[in-house]
Amino acid sequence: MRKVFIDEKLKSYVVPSEMRNNSKAENKVFTPGTRIPLDKNAKVVRLFTAWATKSGAQGNIDVDLGGAFIKETPAGLVMEQIAYYNQSANYAVHSGDFTSCKAFDPEVGEITAEYIDVDLAKVKEHGFKYVITAEFIFGRAKDYDDMQAWSGVQLLTDLRTEKKQSVNINNSLFKVKLGGAYQSHTALAIDVETMEIVILDQYSEERSGINVGSMAQKMNEYKKLYFNASEFSENLYDLLGMYCEANDFLQVAKVEDAEIICSYDDYKELAANQSMFNVSNNLENIIGLLN
Repeated sequence: MRKVFIDEKLKSYVVPSEMRNNSKAENKVFTPGTRIPLDKNAKVVRLFTAWATKSGAQGNIDVDLGGAFIKETPAGLVMEQIAYYNQSANYAVHSGDFTSCKAFDPEVGEITAEYIDVDLAKVKEHGFKYVITAEFIFGRAKDYDDMQAWSGVQLLTDLRTEKKQSVNINNSLFKVKLGGAYQSHTALAIDVETMEIVILDQYSEERSGINVGSMAQKMNEYKKLYFNASEFSENLYDLLGMYCEANDFLQVAKVEDAEIICSYDDYKELAANQSMFNVSNNLENIIGLLN
């Protein structure tokens, strides 16, 4: 009987209703509604959109990033926006508006980006529950297939004080590659109460500006579909547990006792000493490994 460890974090990973309904991020597949834990001691996060020309050469593509801070009140949702035209609050700072992109070498990782640095504790003190971001192609590219583009999250120690028009995309905590014949996209949210990244990955054909306002207004719908998805959808932890039980695998509580590890985390130190090892949360890969 093979021994399998299933990380409890996978309770926050939503099983897709169909495999095409996924986000691709760093060779891992995420279903919208999946939650990825932040370090509980994280103080500041940088939410960014980064872009380059298709070839990586310098270009004039203009992408705008906006954000919304959302609180729930008895009277309904309250939203505050931050964008290039409203660059700072005492709990967040916007990088400013950049209308072209520098040359990009993926090995080096430095890439043109607009970003919003968010002080998580101060956002929570102001009563906000969620932070969401959205990007919009303002000009000189027809859609996300016409460029290289990512949305993502970085961890910082403090709000920015220097003016910088780039991020190192190779140092991201999480990033998702953008694509498709769309001009607007909402990638993710931060739940500041639970300290989790929530995958949204919603595209829009909106062509009149940043769609973060309209996305924020859909929060009642999103709360069920994405923010509380694990309450309404099957999660990977339960699915894999049922799969193990049906196929006579032994689910073990300690990772060091397992031959097979199902987890988003690496466990690199243990991998070399175990006969089977898997860190992908791609459902097809995990079940394929258990076969």
